[in-house]
Amino acid sequence: MRSQWMKKTVLAVGVNLVMGAAFASDEEVKVSSINAEHLNDHSMESALAVEYVNTGAGVDTEIAVEADVQAEQVVQVEETQVEAEHEVSATQHADVEVQVATDSEVQAEVDAQALVDETPESSTIVTPTPDTVPVELSPTESAAQALQQQQGDATQEANLEEVFTSSERQYSLMKKGSYSGYYDIDYTYYRDTQLDLALDDSSSSLTRLRVEEDANHTITNTFTLQYGLLDNLTLTASLPLVAKTDKIRDASTAGLGDISFGARWEPFPLEEGRLPLVVFGSLSTKTGDSPYEINHQKDLSTGKGYYSVGGGASTRKYIDPVVLFASVSANYGFEETDLNQRRGSRVLDSFEPGISGGFNLGFAYSFNYDVSLTMSYQQSFQTGAEFKYTSGEKSVSSDQTSASMAFSLGVRVSPKTIVNGTVGIGLTEDAPDVTLGLSFPLDFLGFGKEVR
Repeated sequence: MRSQWMKKTVLAVGVNLVMGAAFASDEEVKVSSINAEHLNDHSMESALAVEYVNTGAGVDTEIAVEADVQAEQVVQVEETQVEAEHEVSATQHADVEVQVATDSEVQAEVDAQALVDETPESSTIVTPTPDTVPVELSPTESAAQALQQQQGDATQEANLEEVFTSSERQYSLMKKGSYSGYYDIDYTYYRDTQLDLALDDSSSSLTRLRVEEDANHTITNTFTLQYGLLDNLTLTASLPLVAKTDKIRDASTAGLGDISFGARWEPFPLEEGRLPLVVFGSLSTKTGDSPYEINHQKDLSTGKGYYSVGGGASTRKYIDPVVLFASVSANYGFEETDLNQRRGSRVLDSFEPGISGGFNLGFAYSFNYDVSLTMSYQQSFQTGAEFKYTSGEKSVSSDQTSASMAFSLGVRVSPKTIVNGTVGIGLTEDAPDVTLGLSFPLDFLGFGKEVR
């Protein structure tokens, strides 16, 4: 009897120790709750077991059965605890592997940085990465990329050509069926001193000596229309309105200037490696007030007073980011007769203007899509004009040379409209001292048609 009681007591104490150890472990909440519940049940059962032992041998069989149940429950609790410990151990092992991998990556970066720092600049080592490793393109992709680069270059060249030809229109042509209009306003200031001399042919004595001050302000408003008759032939027409003021003679006038017509022709199609060539011609009328048909001492003229024809050639070269251009021209003025203009004691009967020529060269630079700058140098030559009087006398003026430097700033005010402002400075006595100009297309008025 006592032996059985001792066995049961030892068994109960062992169960209490196992349950206490399970309760003390810090595992998952669910396992802890299950352990606590089993400990409570075991405490109550242990108390009952002691009570049953004290009451006698009648309850020995029931206590034995309950002890077996408790043993099974302890085994289940131990299995649950072992599974939880295995899960915790697996989680900790995974965290350790992640940490080891992270430490390895950090160490690799540190080693790579140390290698870069120790390597001289002249022999820098670049570690290939997915972003730096060259990607081999297929033939189709390579062709597409090359085409995109060519299109970008063509777009930049077309933009530079556009801003260049907006200020230097004699270098461009229009497509067949296209037309456009331009408005130009120019101001010139001219001051010079001239000597009016007369000699007696029989005695070669001086019969007249007069100093004339020539200083005037001129504003010219020009409306220009150009039309593309063919892809390589463009026709132009210009209508000027002139206003003049002479401060010294206290005279002023305003009226129609000399209407002119022109044509630009490109004889050869554009080819790579060959400079484009544009041939141009002009015809200038004498619709303005002629200086040989007015009282030259009191009145002012608005035209040159004679017909003239001219011709020339121009070319240009695109060199990123500038356009170089050059042109040469020549003009011939037709003789005017039956003038009957009194000049002092003589009457002017006829006038022969002579021949003039010149050249122009410069470059255009585009700062960006909206702003461009054009610089040009112009120089012209004029042979001496011949004057014939009713008395049979003849006089020939001296040859003239005129040179000037011009600066033009083009600003794009809309996708298709470029406004150009020009400043010119005379470099010789025969050139205007100051020239100012403003030019813009009339497309904002709906006057213009572009055919692509």
